[in-house]
Amino acid sequence: MKEVSINSFECDRLSTCCFSGHRSRDLPFKGDLHKQGMKCLYSTLQLLVVEAVSDGFKTFISGMSDGIDLICADIVRQLILSKRYGDIRLICALPYREQYNEIHSALDKYKYSIIINSCDERVIVSEKSDPDRYKLRNKFMVDNSSRIIGVMKEKQRGSGTLQTLNMAKRAGIEMKIVSLANNPQLYVDTDLGIDRKLEIYNEKNLPL
Repeated sequence: MKEVSINSFECDRLSTCCFSGHRSRDLPFKGDLHKQGMKCLYSTLQLLVVEAVSDGFKTFISGMSDGIDLICADIVRQLILSKRYGDIRLICALPYREQYNEIHSALDKYKYSIIINSCDERVIVSEKSDPDRYKLRNKFMVDNSSRIIGVMKEKQRGSGTLQTLNMAKRAGIEMKIVSLANNPQLYVDTDLGIDRKLEIYNEKNLPL
């Protein structure tokens, strides 16, 4: 893993995809991957990442917050380890250097450490003292991507996810977004009713 600055970071935007989504507290079952609904969400995100690779995307950027960021980063990490998906790479875009300290779950701290130490590049977007550090992190991801994969909770005003998706929509980026509100099966804790196909928004019908 090497650390690069925003100014020295290089990628082919057309083959770069970023992630956005809520933190664990706003996910079904608070992001507990032992629950059936979260297993379904994980599988869907995994399929969306594999689809992106099939579509020619080779670079994936995660903002590394707990929740969807970490889940998606770990999916990419595991695809890299499998060596079945060609030359893909994972970029960790940290809003500030000490981001690790805001991770509360011991399991998430462990995942964060594994991911940050195995990613291809780490980009420190801003300083901790900068009040706009998360907005700058989100803008960095959007500016360097042509597709975004994410998870959205409807009417989540003021969230970083909504901010990022609005940035992406204005930039005309291709969007593959799982709506929590329109996929009630993600809140099911058994196999019953879980076979319904998830509704995934794209840039044309995303209600932002």
